[in-house]
Amino acid sequence: MRKIVVSDPSFKEWIANFQNTDTNLGDLASDILSDNNFPDSSDKDTLLKYLESKRAHKTALRTLAAAIDLYHAAD
Repeated sequence: MRKIVVSDPSFKEWIANFQNTDTNLGDLASDILSDNNFPDSSDKDTLLKYLESKRAHKTALRTLAAAIDLYHAAD
């Protein structure tokens, strides 16, 4: 009998679900997915520091913080 392994989506995979929504989250998703250097991480501090280093607008920072909290709420 084969074992089925189910893995949780990465933060990037999860946020991709919002890419075509007309919301701040959708805008953030588009920005993340178009940035080849965006970290492959779900660590809030790491991701916020990355956006801060890019001089992101405070709305983007707040949206990212909320998105990470939602992502982790599903754990």
